[in-house]
Amino acid sequence: MTENTKPLGLREIKVSAEASSLEKWRKQVVAGQPETGRAYAFVSDEGNYMPGGEGTAPTPLTYFVSGMAL
Repeated sequence: MTENTKPLGLREIKVSAEASSLEKWRKQVVAGQPETGRAYAFVSDEGNYMPGGEGTAPTPLTYFVSGMAL
């Protein structure tokens, strides 16, 4: 097998993500698969149990756990 040959049945999947701070604990990530040209925005915020958190969006841990469930 040569260096540029992939084993049968395998394919490469690329996912990109870019994060930015909005305000306080609120963050936004734009993520997608470059080969499809599609991207999606996710906003997260910590709850009011964290100083500065406002609970305006799911927490980062909520997104992580949701992804694992899929």
